[in-house]
Amino acid sequence: MGDLSWKDFLSQAKQFLEISQQLGDSWMLVEKDSDEPNTFLKFSQKIKDISGELVNVEYHVVYSISYQVPMMFFQAHRSDGSLLDLEATWKLFMPETKANELYQILTQMDHPVLFRPFMALHPCRTAEVLKQFGQPSSNQVLTFISLYGPHIKLNLQNAYGLSKDYT
Repeated sequence: MGDLSWKDFLSQAKQFLEISQQLGDSWMLVEKDSDEPNTFLKFSQKIKDISGELVNVEYHVVYSISYQVPMMFFQAHRSDGSLLDLEATWKLFMPETKANELYQILTQMDHPVLFRPFMALHPCRTAEVLKQFGQPSSNQVLTFISLYGPHIKLNLQNAYGLSKDYT
């Protein structure tokens, strides 16, 4: 438990999408092409920043080949379309975190499918975190989003946890 194959990631992402559709949520499965691993989950929402301005955030859950786990990428844009820089992103999403710890948690890197800079939650401990559950999750993608999402203001409806087929 914790490590995930590409086929398992894709299968579980599709199961997650089914739950999203049942709940009327707006997650999408984006397939760049049929190559592996060029498919990811995508979700967008608007949140308020510190000044009360609305910021559009686009989240992507992708498969990390190196770590064999789901990985969270996101971009935050102001209403004028400009991208939040690294410091503004840290202030918005992780204001309580010490500056010297931020690079280990939230950093900017190229999106593995789109090859553009995105913010990313570093995946180095994801497998370890996913293994810490007493009863293994049958959908690690759902578990991953539930655990990691709140750290970057992505909260799933409680109804996701009620789907007995996939949790």
